[in-house]
Amino acid sequence: MNKLVSPEPEAGLADSFRHPLIFDGRSTPVKAALFLVICLAWILPGLIGHDPWRNNEAVAFGVIHSMLREGHWLLPTVAGVPSFDYPPLYHWVAAATAWLTSFALPMHDGARLASGIFMAITIYFVHKTANRLLDARAGRIAVVLLLGCLGLLERAHEMNSEVAGLAGMAIALYGLTRLRADPRRGGLVSALGAGVMALSIGIVPALVVPLIALASQLFMRDLRNRDLTRGIVIMLVAMWPLLFWYPALLWFSGTWGNLDQPALLGDMLLGSPLFSRSARHSFSFIYFIEVLPWFALPALPLALWGWVTDRRKLTERVELALPLVAFVVIFIYFSCVREARFIALFALLPPLALAGAHALDRVPRGMARLVDSFSLLFFGLLAFAAWFYWTAALTGIPATAARKVADQVPDFVLTFRVFPVAIALVLTTIWVYAVIRAHRNNRRALVNWAAGVTLIWVLVNALALPAFDHARSYRTVANELASVIPAGSRCVTGVGVGDAQRASFDYFTSLRLVSPAHPAGCNWLLSQGTRDRSPTIAGDWQLKWEGARPGDRVEKLRLYQRVKKTAAPQ
Repeated sequence: MNKLVSPEPEAGLADSFRHPLIFDGRSTPVKAALFLVICLAWILPGLIGHDPWRNNEAVAFGVIHSMLREGHWLLPTVAGVPSFDYPPLYHWVAAATAWLTSFALPMHDGARLASGIFMAITIYFVHKTANRLLDARAGRIAVVLLLGCLGLLERAHEMNSEVAGLAGMAIALYGLTRLRADPRRGGLVSALGAGVMALSIGIVPALVVPLIALASQLFMRDLRNRDLTRGIVIMLVAMWPLLFWYPALLWFSGTWGNLDQPALLGDMLLGSPLFSRSARHSFSFIYFIEVLPWFALPALPLALWGWVTDRRKLTERVELALPLVAFVVIFIYFSCVREARFIALFALLPPLALAGAHALDRVPRGMARLVDSFSLLFFGLLAFAAWFYWTAALTGIPATAARKVADQVPDFVLTFRVFPVAIALVLTTIWVYAVIRAHRNNRRALVNWAAGVTLIWVLVNALALPAFDHARSYRTVANELASVIPAGSRCVTGVGVGDAQRASFDYFTSLRLVSPAHPAGCNWLLSQGTRDRSPTIAGDWQLKWEGARPGDRVEKLRLYQRVKKTAAPQ
């Protein structure tokens, strides 16, 4: 008898620990617990414990801050200036989570919990879609594939409207899988997903949902399927009110007509630079081809291998056709109507995860073993490096490693934090246990990859988050800047200062910069440039302060004071 027999689902937890882990799709308490640990360890770290960092996140938080402090719920604004980057669904949810958790968390941490909520929604619907489209064993592996994608990891933990758009796509795909068997429910769920996308990333990107439905019907030559046609019609009818209720609300509230540049608001609602009067749009097809191989690793190669292997059955089986059509339609459509930014590729990941889950068990074992060995070696070395440099920064031994950390994060002193270190130790132990106990097969290779990605994410956040926050946050810079300006002279003109910096200064110190075209003269001027170059400042100004974030090797902020001319002696 083969000793590597998977325990039955009803086996107890203690019995499960004594057996090898065989990732064969059957449920055991240990495998269920491991899946839950991977999901929670992937979602939760990075949501709290640090200030807004990147430009996109700082701008998004600027909108949320304005909603909570000034009540700008209909029109997104950043430090008093309208923001036309994204529709406001994500900001509404983030403002709600910030308000609900204000008793325990800073506003920026509470707002970032919205990303965790939208990622949980994405995981839930990818799981349901895989179980319905493929089989009852596919849900977990599709989720693991999604979480293993490298491009999703960091940006999905930021305040980012694209995360809400990803959740909308996952909802829409689940609805599309139900169109044939349950036209009414499938049409309504698909319309809901399109509505979430419209309120998150724009109306034009949301139109990809009916395009996928129509393209899949044509691709499978299923034009005579009355249930499918009825489901598509229901989706089209139900989605239009969801797409346009927010623009209608803006119109009837008078917000649209009161803007100086209402065309920019239209660009935001459409969510595409294709219709913009500015020159921001560029054809994104080549850019997406260059970025996608690493962004969607490992789901992309698995999906491509499956589609090539099953190429003769693609038009006959919906579990093959729907992910393929969704991928192709999203890729072509988004490359035409969206900017060349890799976060625009979020919507491609759910169909790739579904296709990869279908192909995984049939991938040659040699290829799976290669991926397995690489992931164990690569992520194992990264985990060792994380613990090594953390120990060096904490103890000063070895001195060479400690100096390298100090060079990257000047003036930072690492302190021992019991709870994060304990979490890091527990997750490292779980990873080692899973690696040792898991039986070699194709699914183990994927689980080890996703578990490795998750482990590194946990270690970075548990061991190095304070250092990253020290290096990337504008808090120190904002406080230094505010200390130079006298309390009664808060009128500061901004020259070349970005939205992210304006939002950060407004949040940390309540300092709002005015436009150089402002009619009232200000005696202080802040310019944003590089360490080697600053914007040309016309007039009589004297440099009073300059600074930058500790970890920023490029950006430099300079504060000038107007020189008061003295009257010439008679």
